[in-house]
Amino acid sequence: MITNRSIHVRCHAVLLVAVLTTLSACGPGNGLNLARVSGKVTYKGEPVKNGTVFFKPDESKGTVGPAAVGSITSNGTYVMSTESVGDGAIVGHHKVGITGVEPVAASTVEEYDPEKDAGGYMKAKSKTAAQAARGATKKNEEIFTDKGGKKYRYVVPMKFSNPEESGIIVKINGNQTVNFDIDDSGNVRINP
Repeated sequence: MITNRSIHVRCHAVLLVAVLTTLSACGPGNGLNLARVSGKVTYKGEPVKNGTVFFKPDESKGTVGPAAVGSITSNGTYVMSTESVGDGAIVGHHKVGITGVEPVAASTVEEYDPEKDAGGYMKAKSKTAAQAARGATKKNEEIFTDKGGKKYRYVVPMKFSNPEESGIIVKINGNQTVNFDIDDSGNVRINP
């Protein structure tokens, strides 16, 4: 005879199994072979003080899985994270993207609200276009605005931001330190 209590116990048992199965798929037992990876990023001999390092598994070399990201701290160091903070990157080959930025002081960037000052906005836009036409805007001084409205200047050449185009490739064999030294001419030296 099946009672309400036995149905209730069976439902809890099924629910518990479902929850444990879901949690085990999200945790370290998910089959990813991760290694802890950290290091330092320098540009022209100085630590990059803000930015990100991005490891994208290189499927053409047999490395498949989620990408890893590390935030560059004020002393140039980073720690890679794939699923949780500091857990590392997938063992294998990766294409690497490095973005180095610094905040732009508000006084160095002219800002105009086109709805409040259409004339000032158009003058600023014309000035920027004229500088670009004369070649006055340096590529490594490109400025962007983040979602929060803060302005940043690229301090590492933008070509290194995209892992598909940077030309930087690393092989992760196990827990290791990977330092990236970018010189004046835009060459990247990788030091273990």
